[in-house]
Formats: sequence, C-alpha cells, structure tokens
Amino acid sequence: MTNKTIRVSLVNHTHWDREWYFSDQDSLVLSDVLFKRALAQLLEHPEASFVLDGQSSVIEDFLDASPDQRKLVTQLSKRGQLKIGPWYTQPDALHIQGESLLRNGMIGTLISRKYGPRMEIGYLPDTFGFNAQVPVILIQLGLNRFLFWRGIDPKKTGGFYFNWSSLGGVSRVRAANMPQGYGTGMMMAPTKEYVQNRVDSGAQFIVSHTPGPDKPEHVLVPVGNDQMSIVQDMQEQVDQINRIGNNDYQMDTFENFFNSVNFDELPKYQGELVDPVFARVHRTCGSSRMDVKIAATTLESKLLHQVEPLMVIGSKLGINLGDGLLVEAWKKLLESQAHDSMAGSVVDSVNDDILHRLKQGAEIADGIINTIEKLLGLKLQLDSNQVLVINPLPKTIRRWFDVNLLAEKSSVIFQDVDGQYRLSSISHPARQDVLIETSAGTHTGTEPEYFELKYRVKTTLPGLGYKVLEFKTQGPTNDDLLEQKWESSVRLQSNGYTVQLDKGRLTINNEALVSPVEVKLIDDGNAGDTYDFSPMKDDTPIVFRMLKAKKLGRKISVNCEAELPVNLDARSKCLQKKKMKAEIQVEITEESGIKLGIHFVNNVSDHRLRLRIKSGIQTDYSIASVPFGFIKHADRKVNSNWADKYPEEPLDVHALDNNVTVQNDQQCLTVSSVNVKEYWAQKGMLDFTLIATTDQLGKPNLLVRPGRASGDTTKAGHPLIPTPKAEMFNEDFTFEFKLMIGNKFEHTTVDASQELADFSPLAYQRQSLNLFLHRLDNKLQDDLIDPEDIPSQQSFLNLSSSTTVSAVYPAMFRDKGIVIRLMNRGSKSQHIDLPEGMEVINALEEPVPFDGVIPPMDVISLFKNRL
Repeated sequence: MTNKTIRVSLVNHTHWDREWYFSDQDSLVLSDVLFKRALAQLLEHPEASFVLDGQSSVIEDFLDASPDQRKLVTQLSKRGQLKIGPWYTQPDALHIQGESLLRNGMIGTLISRKYGPRMEIGYLPDTFGFNAQVPVILIQLGLNRFLFWRGIDPKKTGGFYFNWSSLGGVSRVRAANMPQGYGTGMMMAPTKEYVQNRVDSGAQFIVSHTPGPDKPEHVLVPVGNDQMSIVQDMQEQVDQINRIGNNDYQMDTFENFFNSVNFDELPKYQGELVDPVFARVHRTCGSSRMDVKIAATTLESKLLHQVEPLMVIGSKLGINLGDGLLVEAWKKLLESQAHDSMAGSVVDSVNDDILHRLKQGAEIADGIINTIEKLLGLKLQLDSNQVLVINPLPKTIRRWFDVNLLAEKSSVIFQDVDGQYRLSSISHPARQDVLIETSAGTHTGTEPEYFELKYRVKTTLPGLGYKVLEFKTQGPTNDDLLEQKWESSVRLQSNGYTVQLDKGRLTINNEALVSPVEVKLIDDGNAGDTYDFSPMKDDTPIVFRMLKAKKLGRKISVNCEAELPVNLDARSKCLQKKKMKAEIQVEITEESGIKLGIHFVNNVSDHRLRLRIKSGIQTDYSIASVPFGFIKHADRKVNSNWADKYPEEPLDVHALDNNVTVQNDQQCLTVSSVNVKEYWAQKGMLDFTLIATTDQLGKPNLLVRPGRASGDTTKAGHPLIPTPKAEMFNEDFTFEFKLMIGNKFEHTTVDASQELADFSPLAYQRQSLNLFLHRLDNKLQDDLIDPEDIPSQQSFLNLSSSTTVSAVYPAMFRDKGIVIRLMNRGSKSQHIDLPEGMEVINALEEPVPFDGVIPPMDVISLFKNRL
C-alpha cells in the first residue's frame, strides 16, 4: 500500500453482446474493426491486456471472417495479453439446465485452448442472476474463481468479495462482484472529471457499501463497456490518473486481482444470487418470448437425453458419426442461450434469427438420430413388422413408453410385452399411379392404404442399449379409443386417482390428499416489455371457464374459454373482447401420476396467461429443483416501500429448473415441466406462467420497475423499439406438466421420476410406406452398412438404480471413450462403488481425487475408455 487510500485494479475489457437490438452479423462487422484495433494495440504495448468478454465464440466468429489474424491472436493469447474464454457464449444461468452450462464451458475451453491458455475465471458480467449451484458447475470446469455483476445483496454475502459454496457445501469458489457493473470505468480519460465521477467514486462505492468494520483495501474497477474498443496507451493514462485521483491505480488483469486478495479471511455464502439491489435481474424474463424458450428447451433435452447417449450406443456398434456434428448442434443452442437471447430481451428480427438457429440445431440433432437408427436397423436387418427401441438411460428398466409406427391395418399386437394400448390412429388412403423405382426399372402402380399409429407399450429395456419388438397387424378393434360425448360433468377413476369436471371445477384427487387439487387458467394484462412482466394498475384477473369434458381412453379432455380484452387499451377501457379457447387434457398414468397437457392458440395481445394449481396443502414454502440439487424458497410478501431499496420489485417469482414441490406434515405435491421456466408460490398454491406477451423491447416507468426503460430505449438518441412479434399473436402453444402426489417429499422419488421423463426411449421402424416420416430415410441407402448377425437385444452399460444419471456422452477432450455424470441431489453424501474400468474426472476430463462418495447436491463425472 502507498499513502493513498485504496489500491484499485483497472482491467480493460469489452462486453460483447452477440445480439440484442442488433444482430450477430452486425457484431461480426463491428469485430472486424474493433478486434483488429485491439490486436494492433496489444502488439505495440506488450504490458497491456484485453479481455474478450469471457466468451470464445466472438473470437471464433472474427477469425472465420479474418483467418489472416489467427497467427497474431495465437501469439497474443499465449503471451497472456489477449484473454479468451472460458465460456463459448455468455449464458443465462437461471433458465437453462446445468448440463448446458457445462457444455458451454467445455466447448468454450476447447476453442480457447486452440489459441493459448483460457482465462481461468468464470466471468459472467451481465447475466440476469445466478442459480445457487453455479459453484458445482465451475468446479466441474476446473474453475475456482467467479466474477459477476447482477444479483448480489452484500448484506447476505457479507461483501462484494466472498467465498461462494454450493448448496451441499463441498464445491466452493472465490467470488468477486462489480456492484456498479462492467462499465464502471468506461471511457477512460486522464481528466479530473473522469477520475472523480468514475474510478474514484467506483472504488469508494465498493468500500462504503461493504457491510461491517472490515473494509477492502484492494478493489476491482472494470474499464470497458458494450462493444467498446481497447483503451489506447492505457499504462500512460493510468500514470496520469494516479497523479489526479485519491487512490493507487494500476493496470491489471482479473487473475492478478484474485491472486492478490486473501479470500481465506473473507465471508462465506450459500444460495442463489438474484437480488435486484444494485442492478435489475428481470425476475420475470422467464416468460418472455416463450417461442424461443420452448424451441431451446426442446433442443436442449433432445441433445442431452437422446443424441448424446445414442452416439455412444452407435459407436459401440461401429456407427461413428463425427463429434463435430454434436458440437455444431450444441453451438446453435448455446448461441441461443446467451443471456439476452434466452431472456427474450431482443428485437423481432433477432428473435427470428434465434428461432432459425434453433431450427438448424434441431435438424442436426434429428439427422444424427435418424442416421444412427436407420444404420442400426440395416445392421439388424429389421423387417417392417419390427420396431427398434433404444434406451438412452444406462439402467435396465421396466417401463411404459410411446411407439410410433406405420402399418397396413388400423391396429397391431406387440409380441412379448407386458402391456399395450393404442393412443391414436390416422388413416392415409391409397394412391393410384405412383412411380415405383426398382433395380429392374421404373413403373407405375398403386400405393396401398396405411395407418399412422401411436401406441403406449410396457416392457423391460436393457441399459444404454436396444431391443427389437415384433408386432402383428390386425383390423379395427373395440379398444380404448372409443370416445364419450361432451358433458358438463365427467369423472375418471384409475390407479387411486379421481379426475373430475363438475360445476365448472376441474379437480384431481387421491387418497393421500386431504382436499383435492384444483386446476385453473388465469389471464391478466401485461403492461411490461420483453424484459419484465408488469401488471396494469387496478387490473382484475380473468379466470377461464371450464365448460365441458369428455373421456378419451385414459384421459379427460376439458374445453375452456374466456372473453379477453384484445389489448391493453381494451383492457383499461373495458372495450373490445375476443373469445380465447383452450383445451386441458388430464391423463392418469400407469406410473401412478398425472399428466397435464394445455393447448391454446394465442389470439389477444398484451397479456399473461398462467396455469394455477391450487394444491389444498397449507404451507409457507416450496422446494424447487436447481441444477444438481434442490432449494427451499420461503413464501414472502414484498414490502410496499420496496422502491426505496431496489431498482425493480423483488418479486416472489422463481426460476423453474425441472420441478417444484409444496408439502406439509401429511402430504406433498410435485409439479414438473420441461418448457415452463418460472413459478410463483403462495400458501401451497402454484402459478406457472405460460406466456407473457408485449409489443415493446423496453418501456419506462413500469409498476414493477420505475424509472428508465431497460434495453437502452430511453437513452439519448435511442428510440423506443416496437416488438409486435413478441405478442406471439396466432401462435400455437402446447405445455405439458406432470403431477405426483405423496405423503412427503423424497428427492429419490422425484429424481427417479424426472430421470425416466428425461431419458425417454426412442423407437424406429424400418418401413417403405412413407420414406419422409424421417427426413433422411429417403437418402440413407441400404448399402451404407453391412448387415451383421448381432443380437436383437443388447445392453452396453447398466448402472445401479440408486444413482441418478445426469448425462452420458462421447468424450470431448480425449480421443476415445465416454463420460457418464452422476448426481446426488440429496442433502447427504451418497456412497458409490465405481463400475469397473471407470476413472473419476471433471467435465474437462482431467483426473480428480475421489473419496468414494458423491457429495450432497453435487456431481461426479466418470470416464471409461470403452464400453
């Protein structure tokens, strides 16, 4: 220390939003100018460094367009001047799966290391809050330092520099916060005004807002901002600033700052970082632009739970697709999970880009699945009356699953199964004069009538393997597809459950419940923007009427409708209304649970639609899944004077990772969903936001967010930006939920149910009735692979049922082998006997110590050279 007050590390960086109110192609053009300028400055000043926002995708994009700069990038990266990685993109950290965050860091590390060492800090400067398990993810990525802006309450963490532990307490990282944001020291200039108003005040802000008597003597002030170029001659400017300011300033790096702070003497913290004390975290962005969220979560689940395990199975059978295909699919998703993109806080043209990217990722994923299934079917020499069923879960399981197939008759009988029933049957009539090509020539003929069938089948499936099922066709049957009439009162009973529509109330009951669960759809006005839902003043929610229902097999289908104002103006003035219809399907499943499906077409604007599940359970907290763990959220009421402390209302809304549970001493209800990303809980009542529609990127002076508009739209020279497509008008939505009712919350029960839902089997039929049912079937010729005499059933890995599988995928950092990740979401350590030939690693496939247990609310990764 000198005789000056505080030691201040000034770190030069750029924050690089890939897309926002500009496109990723706009960013590419900017990078050509700004990055070349930065490289030239670093070459001229070897003492300087520059942080490329912690994401490797931006340098990869730049070098794709400017390959002549690759040598210079590599040179500067290896010298430690150009800081690249560790992420691929700057991800959302609340509304995506923990495995996606890991893939982001894994792919980011692979790319960073092509040029030199990655930046060894989990740097997320603009993400809208963080789940409580980020320390688990960082430790798996070989990172023990975390630098961020949004979401901190220093009264909870003990200060801006602290030790952050996972919910299980084992994974720990050193955390540092930038309370005034990554732009605190932007627009560096060696002037009295700059020093007083930016860096001196920024350093003093950290000291004065640190609770307790022990104030930091060394603080971090970032120098940079959105798409900002490198500071020219920075050391010279810092020297001049030192002659002006009250503190001891030094040009520094993030790594040096962490190394110079004694974290052993700093506070410890467990929990999430979602408090809007110094910055907005947009608590309700989980329901903005649901079209993107649905597309992203669908692709995410497909990659994790189907494509990756299927590639492992395929490789064992000699079907080796390039790992680059998998990485390309992940990149499409990860680019779409960047914090602005996933939050939905983008303009319409960018949202179109995101949806197109996700479509491309889904096509790659489907193509991988189709190719492996077709080649395996050829290798097995499948007949058209056989179905190949692939189990992506590395456990032998006896379960129900869905099978889609084509047949020349309207129903089939499967051989050697424990149960079956038909879900649907669609007839495709015969076609005359179709062109038929054979090796002997071409002729015309008649294509016979065929049926597209969907069955639910129960049988035992081998772990991480396949099984061939045979079936026989038969004509029309008196089966469970017979429908009843629409009635105002309908009752369905099965497996201890009763589902009933009576007097306009839809209820679900079983013997474990003191009172039935009631299901409602509720609509209210949305005066917010693409960042946040905000209510209208004095708005009254509108409850959908439950009109009529009918039985369809093991389901009840309920018709609902409501008269809704067509937009905000109509809602405030009680003007024009439009009838909006919805259908709710309630199915009593064979696994003693409830499937709840909701379908509607959105035909009004500026509103929020919620599913309300009134559990009847008196409680004041909920238990929500988070990546690799569970967190308890106490119900709380926001004080009316919240604006005195917060820049936005600290709403009692939480991110929904997979599932949420409410319970008391007698009973519990768990609700899970893949696509819905936020929930509200109050006294045992759960609200799930389905959509929140709006027509503006950012609006000022919202009820939940007073003052300036988010999205820069009230900055000088920055007009308001309409987003009519964020109204999602006339878009078709389907949401699925699962309800489990029991006596008390058991994480093992919830995990087992979630695991089965995630790793659902795939079914494939080799047939010639419709070669476009799977897009690539028509182009994957039969001579691509040699038939073999291989078993009709094989298992390649069968783990203990007591473990919970998070992921199974081909190794990314080693030439051969597979990685299996197991998680323990309980509050106690779980002993595990390692399967033979497996090595404990981290997500970068580096060996790590192992003491025989999976820590509480944590994971272990296993590597096996071959199955």
